Amino acid sequence: MAKKKSAGRTQHAYSMPEMSELYGQPPYEYRDSKQLLVIFRTDPKFLRTLVPAPMVADPQGTMFCVISEFFVSGFGHYFEMGIAATATFQRRAVNQMLYLVLDNDIAICGGREIWGFPKKLGRVGLDTSDGVMRGTVERGGIQLVEAAVQLKEFGDPAELAGSYEYISRKLIPSVKNGAPPDVLQLTSTTLQNVVVREVHKGPATLRFGMSPADPFHRIPVEEIVGGYYYRTDFTLGDGEVVHDYLA
Repeated sequence: MAKKKSAGRTQHAYSMPEMSELYGQPPYEYRDSKQLLVIFRTDPKFLRTLVPAPMVADPQGTMFCVISEFFVSGFGHYFEMGIAATATFQRRAVNQMLYLVLDNDIAICGGREIWGFPKKLGRVGLDTSDGVMRGTVERGGIQLVEAAVQLKEFGDPAELAGSYEYISRKLIPSVKNGAPPDVLQLTSTTLQNVVVREVHKGPATLRFGMSPADPFHRIPVEEIVGGYYYRTDFTLGDGEVVHDYLA
């Protein structure tokens, strides 16, 4: 006697693998995150080579490097470094994450597959000693980033006010060699419920190491604008496609 089929549609996992999805759907809640931020200026001409149209790179060449320790619903605990450009899109201020290095496969896959964040696996550290907060990033046995901020005085959360919108260039190659990519988009997501507290600020340094695989050293650090250490909560929700290169 044949078995009856179950009524209704089959419920598929949100992410692969089907039997044990790697991550669930947004939103993700970040709580009591520790973040080291160094704002700097680079060569505006170089920055324009990194920021894809129709975004417009900041004419002053403003960028930032942020090294964080995160505690996240859905992703767990991890360390992450991000290098970002400031830009405008349709005349509004946005941020573009150019490089991300972190130590958590769930957050790497989720970030790449959902939003198109350019994430790679690496080793990231964040610690304080002798009044200095220091962050480091290593891949392939090479130290790629060393950032430090002297915790000299308290700052005001208003000093960190800015755009919470992040635009990513999402690229998914075709399974067929030589074919156009299956996905080539600009996606946008805006952090919600942002609470910034316990802000420290002071003199900062930023150094990029030389690597054939991750040539961060090509980014000129022409001026350090500011250095901060702070704690924060925020919500990372879903986003939207704001430009489709294949349309």
